[in-house]
Amino acid sequence: MELQSLSNILGPEGIITDKALHASYTVDWTRRYTGFTSAILLPENTEEVSQVLKWCFAHSAALVPQGGNTGMVGGATPMSGELVLSLKRMNAIEEVDDASGQLVAQSGTTLADVQRAAAVLGWKYGIDLSARDSASIGGTIATNAGGSQVLRYGNTRHQLLGVEAVTGTGDIIGDLRGLTKDNTGYHLPGLLCGSEGTLAIITKARLQLVKAPEEELSILLGFQSTDEALAVVATVKKYIDDIQACEIFFQNGLSLVCDQFGLNPPWEKPANTYLLIDAGGQSGLIERVHESPLSEFLNASKHVALGTDTSSRKKLWQYRDLHTDAISANGIPHKLDVTIPHGKLANFCNEIQRIVNSYGADNELFLFGHAGDGNIHVNILGPAPEDLQVDEAVLDFVASLGGSISAEHGVGRAKARHLYLNRTPEEITIFHKIKNAFDPAGILNPGAIIDPKVG
Repeated sequence: MELQSLSNILGPEGIITDKALHASYTVDWTRRYTGFTSAILLPENTEEVSQVLKWCFAHSAALVPQGGNTGMVGGATPMSGELVLSLKRMNAIEEVDDASGQLVAQSGTTLADVQRAAAVLGWKYGIDLSARDSASIGGTIATNAGGSQVLRYGNTRHQLLGVEAVTGTGDIIGDLRGLTKDNTGYHLPGLLCGSEGTLAIITKARLQLVKAPEEELSILLGFQSTDEALAVVATVKKYIDDIQACEIFFQNGLSLVCDQFGLNPPWEKPANTYLLIDAGGQSGLIERVHESPLSEFLNASKHVALGTDTSSRKKLWQYRDLHTDAISANGIPHKLDVTIPHGKLANFCNEIQRIVNSYGADNELFLFGHAGDGNIHVNILGPAPEDLQVDEAVLDFVASLGGSISAEHGVGRAKARHLYLNRTPEEITIFHKIKNAFDPAGILNPGAIIDPKVG
């Protein structure tokens, strides 16, 4: 492929052709998906992205957009030698509007930088992930990321007021006016959010901020059964307005985290199931929690730990946040991000071990996730990376319970051929037509979301 024209557009610092420097761009976070490319493209602004895409459209050159490359479904991996368009140099926060509580950021800005910029003026950005220091805003929009605080603030789509993006023909679309009410036709931010770079490449976004809480409280609880834990989840959701997060994990995951990182467990006597509840609100938060129906459990249980300041809250959160790193340190996991209806969540957690072990008695299963919205991260160690039997069995089980095969990590390439489990043939046909309207040459992230062999 002749790349001199792209070098002329991006300058010598904007293109990497040395294959020795490609590794961090061609392997996804799980290490299950490894691709290759002839060049990494690093634009600095929207106009450069537009020029690159016009060149790619004219030359039928496929490319994969990439933010922080923290994806887990092969959605940003050049599996067929596509060019990689990395947005990491587009990392400026262009505006923080204190009056409206809105922020404009380029798509390569990390989630952590957005959080810090909002906090300076007493605001908060309502999305939080354990990968906050490397996950990009563009990537979180592309996958409609949720994270731990969806229960309170909703997923990324709820925070998105406007986008600037470039289509597969190089056209710049969208706006960043930030109007709360604008009913002038189809809602482009909502359509592009979750499209995984298959329709257009998002270059900037205007985000809605929320009021920062005056007080925050973290509560770690231990239970002897999943059913007990989920009963408390229902109580918390109903009676505590200040709830921000409600995370679930299990003893084997906690043990792995403690062993891997040299942490002491929260209590001498282990529990079976753990809930990490996070609340934030106006002054008097602790008193309101103790006056809620949750107080009966807090007073009766020996498995209760409170975090009332930054240090103690961080100590409790590491038991949850370090799960992903601990699991990956012990092998290449099969990671399946799913959502289960609340009424069937206990059944799923209780039955999934049997299903996983039916494909290998030595398979190790680690579950953790967001109990408040039913999003569970299924992690399996044991099967070879290319062995997809257990993945298919888990996704079939999820679909049989009325759940979603992708909650917040996206469909990517890993789940594209399973899309039929949640979408009808008619819907998938419409997806193809929408993609063709934005990307008539099919050069944007081919193979992600929509299996090219289907439809």
